[in-house]
Amino acid sequence: MKKSFLIFSLIGLLTLPAFAELTVEDAVSREYLKNHGYSSALINATQKSITQANGEALSEPIEKEYYNRPFIKFVRRFFMYLDPAYDDHSFMNDHDIHTAPSYEDL
Repeated sequence: MKKSFLIFSLIGLLTLPAFAELTVEDAVSREYLKNHGYSSALINATQKSITQANGEALSEPIEKEYYNRPFIKFVRRFFMYLDPAYDDHSFMNDHDIHTAPSYEDL
């Protein structure tokens, strides 16, 4: 009797559904990724790809008004013309990528 009870209890424990403590939404949240040592660039890329997959609007950078001033815009475009790796806050945004420099870059 004890053997059959032990066998049935082991079978019962093995067939219980797995109740996961971590959902997909939790695994890709900012806090979870930050607490597990991921970089801020990866966190931003993850959040942007989730936003794009859900069809939500992308948030604009805070510095948008500052970068639209004519002189600052000219200086930034000049440096982007010289160095294509210069950060223009358009990472993973929907835009046309032109590989060759042109006069429109200035």
